[in-house]
Amino acid sequence: TVTTTSYDSLMVDDFDQTAENGDWVWYVQGSRFVADGYPKLQYFEGAPNSVKYLLKEGVVGKVLGVEFAFNRKGDNWVEIFPAKQDANGKYVPQNLPLKGDVDHVDVWVWGGGYSYNLDLLVRDADGRVHSLPMTKLSYVGWRNVKTTIPGWINQHSRFRSGAKTMQFVGFRIRTDPQAPVDIFTVYFDQFKYL
Repeated sequence: TVTTTSYDSLMVDDFDQTAENGDWVWYVQGSRFVADGYPKLQYFEGAPNSVKYLLKEGVVGKVLGVEFAFNRKGDNWVEIFPAKQDANGKYVPQNLPLKGDVDHVDVWVWGGGYSYNLDLLVRDADGRVHSLPMTKLSYVGWRNVKTTIPGWINQHSRFRSGAKTMQFVGFRIRTDPQAPVDIFTVYFDQFKYL
């Protein structure tokens, strides 16, 4: 017997539109010892060389940049996640449902040579949040980072209430306890899943 699998590549965000993605925006928050004025989130013109050929002629690509610094070494982190504003103007996390059976998630990430770890946060169909390691950002330049979704994560709910599918929660960048904590910048582009 021959078994075939059909894969679709679904774009979560190509970061070329700086306006809201439907009813959510990208937001960032830091841990307790984040330096004053940080973290910062901004869009910049640019794209990884391997992605530039995908852009329509005359279109300038954009990437999402996050800059942060901490006041001391330790177990520091920042989280980059989709959010929407509530009636009071406060940003509230907005989990994004992922369609189908997700094989893997991939994103282009520019690393700045620091010993920081990038993790993918997903919420399974039972409501539990899982932190999946993606890469160590100790390289310099762009890399296409791919993380396989393990089979033990329940992607579809058997219950009528709650989320029906697995959801994207956000990205978390964690510093190694001995790593420098001066200003660090990371960029994201072409965030999709298969």
